[in-house]
Amino acid sequence: MSISANFNAAASSILAGSKASNDMIAAAPKDQQPFLRAQEQMQREAKLVELVSNSMKAIEKMQSAIVSNMR
Repeated sequence: MSISANFNAAASSILAGSKASNDMIAAAPKDQQPFLRAQEQMQREAKLVELVSNSMKAIEKMQSAIVSNMR
């Protein structure tokens, strides 16, 4: 599996959220559901930013290693 395929799978999983979280929001009182959905979306976006950041750090490390090996 390629790096981009792994990244896309992880990002899709993050954006989809968990069944338990979605069930919890559905079971909450109707007046609280919009707040809980917004909070869940913010958490998903934070996880996605973390995934992108960690991926970029790993790519930079690999590039540095390649350049170092070429010397």
